[in-house]
Amino acid sequence: MARFLKSRKKVKGAAPGSLIFVGKQNIEVPRIRLFIYDRQSIFEKEFQSIDQALKAIDAQKISWLNIDGLHDIDVMRKIGEQFDISPLALDNVLNTGQRSRYFEDKNSSTILTKAVYYDPANNHLSSEQISFVLINQLVISFQEKPGDHFEPIRDRIRNNIGRIRSSQADYLLYTLVDSLVDNYLINIEEIGSRVEELEPRLSDPDKALSNMLFHYKTEITFFRKTIRPLKEVMTRLLRSQTNFLSTESRAYFLELSDLVDHSIEAIDTYFSMVSDQINLYNTNISNRANDVMKVLTIFASIFIPLTFIAGIYGTNFEYLPELHFRYSYFVMWGVMLSVAIGMLLYFKKNRWF
Repeated sequence: MARFLKSRKKVKGAAPGSLIFVGKQNIEVPRIRLFIYDRQSIFEKEFQSIDQALKAIDAQKISWLNIDGLHDIDVMRKIGEQFDISPLALDNVLNTGQRSRYFEDKNSSTILTKAVYYDPANNHLSSEQISFVLINQLVISFQEKPGDHFEPIRDRIRNNIGRIRSSQADYLLYTLVDSLVDNYLINIEEIGSRVEELEPRLSDPDKALSNMLFHYKTEITFFRKTIRPLKEVMTRLLRSQTNFLSTESRAYFLELSDLVDHSIEAIDTYFSMVSDQINLYNTNISNRANDVMKVLTIFASIFIPLTFIAGIYGTNFEYLPELHFRYSYFVMWGVMLSVAIGMLLYFKKNRWF
């Protein structure tokens, strides 16, 4: 399967809004968790069925419904029917091959984002689609698989840290997206430090370094492709006229947009750095080959006149006056050595080696 695209064979020819899961099933049964809270109280529970979770939602308090696993179409359909979510929004949530995007209708606002995982041991990046639906006092988050991206947010809710318990659902949405963007920067810093460590090795390039440079370029290209569309999401969200986003929360999302810009600029910087390192690697390899060719050319240049002299006296003519001279052999060596030494001195004087 292609890494940069996911197969769309399932949705080929399907009508818009068809609930078809596109992606890899990571767990057997969806994990359904619900947080309900306000300033004074908090309710947290994991449910076995979506029906139980939907009945437990309190419209008077802030609710956060988190679904791990998108393959169960029945769960998605019941959520859509319960909150009158547009089928197009749910279709986008189920299509995990989507780029990050923002979708808005009269009943909800939907944000599709990507979470990025970095495996330092294998030096490999992977991504997961995480979607959010904002409906009045409710935030629904959809993850492809269980993960710990939002555990710090859960701890803040449990321990009443900061202003999250005293704010509305749009602030909760901000904190969830912000945690993903923070993770972008953490991963960029990790990859960036490894890229910068390669610089001293460029003076003595080898094949292993070449493989590593091209590997980093692939990983960073994947990273860029994953996070760059989020800038467009932030722009459309801030320009939208949705009633689900308060003026106060717009200021937070504006700050988050700047953080997204920072992430994109950082990954673009490292992409350019790796590209420059590859160019420098190729230049050093070429210079090394040129150095070898220079040495070979010098030897060839020296031996051309020597070969010429040897060729003349190696001919089979019967009458060669020098052949009868007693010291002709030593004279020939003297001439050849003089020519060789003279050429070496000339090359040295002109700094050809």
